[in-house]
Amino acid sequence: MNRVKITKIFFFSLFLFASVGTFVGCKKKDDEKKVVISIKGSDTMVNLAQKWAEIYMKTNPNVSIQVTGGGSGTGVAALLNQTTNIALSSREMKPAEIEKFNERGITYTAFPVALDGLAVIVHPSNPLDSLTHEQIRDIFIGRATNFNKFSTYDSKISIYGRENSSGTYEFFKDHVLGKDAQGNSYDYSPKTQVLQGTSALAEAIARDVNGIAYGGVGYFAHRNDVKIIHIKKDKDSPAIAPAENNKVNFDVIWSGDYSISRNLYMFVAGQAEGEIKTFIEWIVSPAGQKIVETMEYIPLRKVE
Repeated sequence: MNRVKITKIFFFSLFLFASVGTFVGCKKKDDEKKVVISIKGSDTMVNLAQKWAEIYMKTNPNVSIQVTGGGSGTGVAALLNQTTNIALSSREMKPAEIEKFNERGITYTAFPVALDGLAVIVHPSNPLDSLTHEQIRDIFIGRATNFNKFSTYDSKISIYGRENSSGTYEFFKDHVLGKDAQGNSYDYSPKTQVLQGTSALAEAIARDVNGIAYGGVGYFAHRNDVKIIHIKKDKDSPAIAPAENNKVNFDVIWSGDYSISRNLYMFVAGQAEGEIKTFIEWIVSPAGQKIVETMEYIPLRKVE
């Protein structure tokens, strides 16, 4: 190979190397310019938050949004420790958590971003159709151990529930299990089979003909391998289901007629600012709330 050819090859290789270096350098600079928003918390909300992030990033390529679950308590702790920008929570901040924020001199802002109805589910083969709050409580605290107390189905009850870091666990305990005559909170039966995530509960009930569980209705509405129970606040109240015919019943949750419903929140430390503020404003806008509806959660208001 003559010297001219060698020289040409050398300079061509040098050009390629420089081009690749420039491309990588530009890409790195582009990545560095992105605003990164971290979101952590409620497993009930994680699918919804991921969808919000996915859609928002398509029209805002300068923003990178990272969403992980772990439970409402985990999200609140991460916000307190400044390891996340937004905490997802399927419940309000607890007094003990507020105290920790106060001790560190950190304020927080709560943004209701959607609503949810908690559904109680059994296997489709179970003839049970409705339960009162009292009956649900008796099941989940372990006082009632056979379905024949409520229906013609003679079978021992297998209880499934969420881990104690879950906002769903806390909400269900406070609003359904409630307190005894002395004001002491009822606790879940020690025989409860604890699973992480509402999807895991749905899968368990789909396999267990004797199972019963609770969770966000959006995870159950489209499934035909679980059965959503009608709920009565007391024996004289109408029996209402949060979803029927594979559709969430928004109206009974908006109106409060369905007795186990709640707000879903995003918490931020201090005031929402910059891209975080813009993102949350988009979430509560008609565009963001339309996604809530398509994901089978309940929007803050009707989306025309």
